[in-house]
Amino acid sequence: MPARHDALLILNVLDQFTDELGAPLRDYCRGRLAALLADPRPATWEDAHGMALNAQGLTLWQAWIAIDPEAPREGRHVTIDAWDRVVVVREWSRVPDVAQLERILRYVLEQTAGQ
Repeated sequence: MPARHDALLILNVLDQFTDELGAPLRDYCRGRLAALLADPRPATWEDAHGMALNAQGLTLWQAWIAIDPEAPREGRHVTIDAWDRVVVVREWSRVPDVAQLERILRYVLEQTAGQ
């Protein structure tokens, strides 16, 4: 149960993040982060990776790259088929696990505190 406890603690700090304008994150952004923390996989990472988490516009992906030299530099590649459906051509080579996500979120908070 400690892992669940840690995830709940991280969810409780979501109100410390802001959008690029310094406003609190909207509910849909908080929901995407919560979904990612609950189930880190390519689909939930795809939904959240580009989300800015502070007034400088630092995204989850940028924060991951800043703390992990092995973080992927390319994301999901898609195309549209003849019926206008999105087809994933290449998936993320890897996504952060819960422990990495906690480090990423801490990094964002540290960067935000230094502003």
